[in-house]
Amino acid sequence: MSDKVELSLPSRPAPPIYLTGFMASGKSTVGYALAEALHRDFFDLDAEIESRLGKSIAQIFRDEGAAFFREIESEILVELSQRNNAVIALGGGTLIDVENLLVVQKSGISICLTTTPEEIWKRIENSEKRQLIAGPDARGRVLSNPTQIYNRIKSLMLIRKPGYDQADIIIDATHKSVSQIVQEILMLLEPYQFLQK
Repeated sequence: MSDKVELSLPSRPAPPIYLTGFMASGKSTVGYALAEALHRDFFDLDAEIESRLGKSIAQIFRDEGAAFFREIESEILVELSQRNNAVIALGGGTLIDVENLLVVQKSGISICLTTTPEEIWKRIENSEKRQLIAGPDARGRVLSNPTQIYNRIKSLMLIRKPGYDQADIIIDATHKSVSQIVQEILMLLEPYQFLQK
């Protein structure tokens, strides 16, 4: 009678899960809750940039300009993409850069949280994020009129939509609680069993 030999295959590290979507769509809050649910590390790309440069995103844009910010963002994204068993919240404009989009597509799975321009406006109206939307833009214009800021939100959402549409999973996060969104994500992740730790 021969003894059975059981082979123990090494478990493959789970690739990162990326959350994308417009500013204030809930990427960081949902990302943190999702990371807890999956027992993963959580990284917020914007927070990483702020921590390393010692400035807020608004200050970086004002002091260094958009091109500098996007360069640093790409460098840190490449670094974070090497992290296994992680949930990474991207910046609202990260995927407008084709190279960033390719990094995300090649290294993990992406989830886009969508909502309406009206909902975004409600969420940022009294926050520092309003300053980011207000400007200055590429032409140096700073907006103060709420209607102009709202129109800029709509315009930026349209410009960024092609990148958001590349996500593996797209979820409408409007009028949903964080726990509802996390449960929906967990359900939609089930076919991606390789992502489980």
